[in-house]
Amino acid sequence: MSGGWALWLRWTWRDLRQRWVQVLAIATIIAIGSGVYAGLSSQTAWRRQSYPASYAALAAHDLLVETAEGTDTTAGSLRGAVDAMAHPEWVVDAEERLVLPTQVDAGAVAGRTLLVPGRVVGVDVADGGPHVDRLELTGGRALGADDVGEPRVVLDSHFVEFHELPDTGTITLSGGDVDYVGAGYSPEYFMVASDTVSFLAEAGFAVMFAPLETAQELSGRADAVNQLAVRLAPGVDPAAARAELEAALAASVPDVATTVTPIGEERVYRNLFDDIEGDQRLFNIFSLLVLIGAAFAAFNLTNRVVEAQRREIGIGMALGLDRWKIAVRPVLMGVQVGVLGVVVGAGFGLWVSSLMSDLNQAILPLPVWIDDFQPGSFALASALGVVLVTIATVIPVLRAVRVDPIDAIRSRPGLGATGRGRLARLVGRIPLPGNSIAQFPFRNVVREPRRTLLTVLGIGAALAVLIGLTGMIDSFTRTIDDGEAEILGARPDRATVTLDFFYPVDAPVVTDLAALPEVAAAEPQLDLGGTLLGPDGTEIDTYIGFVPFDSPLWRPTAEEGSLDVDGGIVLARKAADDLGVGPGDTVTLRHPVREGLSYRFVTSELPVAAVHPNPYRFVSYLDLDDASLMGMEGLVNAVSVQPAEGVTLAELKEAVFGQPGVAAVEGVNEVAASIRDTLEELLGFLAILQGFVLLMALLIAFNTSAISSDERRREHATLFAFGLPTRRVMGLMVTESILVGALGTAVGIVAGRVLLAWMVRVLLPDTVPDLRIVVDVAGSTYLTAAVLGIVAVAVAPLLTWRRLGRMDIPSTLRVVE
Repeated sequence: MSGGWALWLRWTWRDLRQRWVQVLAIATIIAIGSGVYAGLSSQTAWRRQSYPASYAALAAHDLLVETAEGTDTTAGSLRGAVDAMAHPEWVVDAEERLVLPTQVDAGAVAGRTLLVPGRVVGVDVADGGPHVDRLELTGGRALGADDVGEPRVVLDSHFVEFHELPDTGTITLSGGDVDYVGAGYSPEYFMVASDTVSFLAEAGFAVMFAPLETAQELSGRADAVNQLAVRLAPGVDPAAARAELEAALAASVPDVATTVTPIGEERVYRNLFDDIEGDQRLFNIFSLLVLIGAAFAAFNLTNRVVEAQRREIGIGMALGLDRWKIAVRPVLMGVQVGVLGVVVGAGFGLWVSSLMSDLNQAILPLPVWIDDFQPGSFALASALGVVLVTIATVIPVLRAVRVDPIDAIRSRPGLGATGRGRLARLVGRIPLPGNSIAQFPFRNVVREPRRTLLTVLGIGAALAVLIGLTGMIDSFTRTIDDGEAEILGARPDRATVTLDFFYPVDAPVVTDLAALPEVAAAEPQLDLGGTLLGPDGTEIDTYIGFVPFDSPLWRPTAEEGSLDVDGGIVLARKAADDLGVGPGDTVTLRHPVREGLSYRFVTSELPVAAVHPNPYRFVSYLDLDDASLMGMEGLVNAVSVQPAEGVTLAELKEAVFGQPGVAAVEGVNEVAASIRDTLEELLGFLAILQGFVLLMALLIAFNTSAISSDERRREHATLFAFGLPTRRVMGLMVTESILVGALGTAVGIVAGRVLLAWMVRVLLPDTVPDLRIVVDVAGSTYLTAAVLGIVAVAVAPLLTWRRLGRMDIPSTLRVVE
């Protein structure tokens, strides 16, 4: 029996050698599929290990107490509430902080104009602190006792690395010059988020960590704090501790509105952990698509091999050989191709893993990053690669050995003569140009519809994956463009000035801005936060911009509904869809209401006035005249300014920078550019996949055409026997390949659009819930598909020119050897 297996192996190796080009191409496709799957699947395990380890390494807080926006309290009062808890022993450590907005001028160290909004985080540096939310230094030195009260800070390393700044230097804040003695980050800023960008905002937002006393001096609010970071003892229920702390705060500081937020509800933490499952679903989809494409390529090859060997199979069955023995040879060949592919794919997967690990660390540097080898992911990828290819091999083999021997020996494989004849007769009625030889390519396409269908589906499958992936990038790009268009409006050069507190609309801080010669127009506005509540329990954190709805500078676009609704809120289309509301409906908003110097949170039922086209669902608007809803009538904390004629944004920033009460100034085009940079950085993994899919599509398109050309060698020998020159036969092959490639391209484009629409409308809403992605495929993507599907397929027969010229015509025409 061992000798029999050895014979089969030698036989299958001969088959593999005869088609080594196609076999190598399919093995490469399988390697790409299994390697991409293994490499991407490792990401989930890495992130699940690295994120908790990084939070633990820096002693991240479990609960965060914050006073209402724009308010603070006396140092020690928040910490005192911990001592007043029923179970103060639940708290391992608690540290007060002062967090305040500012404007940062880093032009001196950057060597260019670099004015961005920022945030100063005042922390307790006593005894080597902070002890809660410790700082991870990437350069320079830590803050110490000698820095207390001095203008010294640690600058966020994300900002430093993005702008390629030195690890130490001098920058200018709204309160004067400060020295940054090092670069680093804390757990709250594993991903930098600003008020306008949910994550990866380091391009236009600078965070600084300063001694608490230094932050108090910079703000001019001595002995003030507005946050308390709390670490709980192991095993303590955060919900129970939160309830006790809220009760203690209400009793200890009744005049101060506070919120207590578990770390699991904070934006950065949610973004990190919620993205793990969503990203893995996306990785799985693309990986499986690539694997399925590889399996289909193997099916196409095996099917053609079986068709080419059908006479041998028929003779074997006629001689009484067991059919399962006949099936072993092609099945064994398919298994060997699969094994070869996954062996190469293991090394390929390690390379993909390395690329993705580097990309992860570049986007999200963490104090602990665990990227160990994941044997389970590679084993599953290998199993999927072999199993899918084996299944694709078995299907045509079973079909071949189930026919009658006489049918298998017939000279023409494929469908029955009736089906073939009907289609051929139908096409025969269509007048075609040229003589009978010139019409060969058109007749061949319909003469063997099953063969043509397999070729078309092979090309279409590859192009569908390509369009699905590249179309995803196109859709994100279109979404970013739509967001920019809405944010910029008709005045893209305007800027938003953020004030350091709430001021009356006629306060000098506001009116002096409008009086600057660099300012052509100024409009006050009010920026607050809230939460939209749906009837099914849906909660959407939202930025609420109170802007004049009759503004000549900018106002939201009413894509549906009208801005002329008293007290009406304007929602993003995505938010309206997720909440199941539209213009004329009502929506529940949880928001702060001012009561004297304090705030409390209430829920209000608001009419939905309109829906705006901004794709970011967290952006909502109300008319500035409706600020009484928040108890904030007549108060503003931001001003939208239009630069005077000939004044650049940099000049406007410099003019506004020294104004009293100004915390930050940012051009709206900078906000749009920051959002674009953020999304494009997150699309880095798609760009990596795009290169692999391009290669896979090229290989499948070439391989499918090469197999088809190889399959017609008897027909080509017949043409040579009748005296046709090689170049004429090659011309017929190229023409037929163009026809089949065009059909395959059309199928691929339609299937790719369907695939893209499914991914965008079904898969991505759970992966990126804050973004409404528009389904779009760029013209360049269609052009790439056409080049691969038509040009690459048409060129493939040219590679057989030498073999055609050296063809042994009698041997090729021989039916039985």
